[in-house]
Amino acid sequence: MKKCPFCKNEIQSSATECPICKMVLVEKIPSGKTYSSYSNTTPPPNEPKQKARTSYYTPPPKSSTPPKQFQMPKGSGWIISIVGSIALTAILNYHGAPNPLPAPITTAVEDNNILPSPVSVVPKTPYRYLANGTVLFRSSSSFGGPGVLTISNGSGSDAVVKLITSGGKKVYSVYIRANNSYSIKNIDDGIYRLLFAFGSDWDSGQKKFLVNPSAEAFDDTFDFETIGSQYVEYNITLNPVEGGKATTNPINPSDFNKY
Repeated sequence: MKKCPFCKNEIQSSATECPICKMVLVEKIPSGKTYSSYSNTTPPPNEPKQKARTSYYTPPPKSSTPPKQFQMPKGSGWIISIVGSIALTAILNYHGAPNPLPAPITTAVEDNNILPSPVSVVPKTPYRYLANGTVLFRSSSSFGGPGVLTISNGSGSDAVVKLITSGGKKVYSVYIRANNSYSIKNIDDGIYRLLFAFGSDWDSGQKKFLVNPSAEAFDDTFDFETIGSQYVEYNITLNPVEGGKATTNPINPSDFNKY
């Protein structure tokens, strides 16, 4: 039994309405703290923040034949990583035998966007060099896309890097100093090859190294593809590093100069 708070008469404890004065009885029921909705951008106290979701894009395989497993001798190699517009990272597979370079294509006059020959910097030593990131050539028709290629030169020598199409047409050439990096941006979708040369004493007139020249080409292709808002960004090293799986093969410096 309990007393009605209004007429003070005794009534059943389970009654929700007094049978005598007809007043409705309401009791406060204690409840725990809950969050049914939370409109603030800050999570409720003592609740962990949700991690941002990351989407990944992996290009489809080029054939049904699984790639050969490759193990670097002594654990060294060149690294090529791919990142997407959000956060995609991968290492290219090794495809076995060296991938022959296409024959060089002479650039057409309407696309011959060759920049003026830069002036070599003359240091205290007799060797000449260019400032890091000096662009030697840039095609006027291959740079309207979102692709990015970042090149790190961790070697002790200056380098010239050339980006060519799978058909052998040069679209970009840049000078990268030793222990420096450079990013080629706005690359159109397509399949490209990458060549690089090391050396000292750069001759701006002949556009080549005069001392200890050497040249190499990556065996793998660089496939730039845009899908919706996602695009491909490559990060490569010109020097062998621990754990690298990408491979290169030497080419004749005179062949390098033809592109």
